[in-house]
This record gives sequence, C-alpha cells and structure tokens, in this order.
Amino acid sequence: MNTQNNMNEYQDPLNTQNGAPAKKKMSGSTVAATVVAIALVFCFGVIGGAICYGGYWVVRAIAKSRMPLVARIILSIVVGLIFLVLLIVFILFSAGLSAALN
Repeated sequence: MNTQNNMNEYQDPLNTQNGAPAKKKMSGSTVAATVVAIALVFCFGVIGGAICYGGYWVVRAIAKSRMPLVARIILSIVVGLIFLVLLIVFILFSAGLSAALN
C-alpha cells in the first residue's frame, strides 16, 4: 500500500479517500471484554483485569490468524484455559496473602 501519490503530496493512511478521518467501530466482543476487565479490576485489582483483557486480545489475535480452523479453535481453547487457571491462581494467591496478613 503506497501512501504517497507523488513526491510532493502525502496522503495520511488513517484518512479515507475523501480526506475524512477513518472511523473504526468497536465490536461487541471488545466492549464485553472491557466491561468484564473493569469488573475484575474492582473485584481483584489491576492484575486480574490485565489477565482478563490480555487473554481476550491473545484469543482475538489467534482467531484472526491464517491458521486452519481446527488449529485456531484448539489454540483458543488452550489459551483461554491457561488464562482462566492464571486468574484462579491469582485469586487464591491474593486470598492467601490477605489471610496471612490478618
């Protein structure tokens, strides 16, 4: 994709053909992941929210890759389970740390 029409005129790749800024809509899954991550930040802190939101973006990147469908499904399930286990371990660790400090 060439963003220069000629040597003197530069066209911003973030603008559409008529020069207006390109608008990207947030998908419903991105909104849902953001809401869940915010809820986890209130419940379990920043690390819990980061685990949730990071897991969403990893699975989303896998889903948009050029791998065969079966490989994408299996890898997404494995990554989702890893992030779920990581979240549970974090919750247990913070509960144990809280009990030890009291």
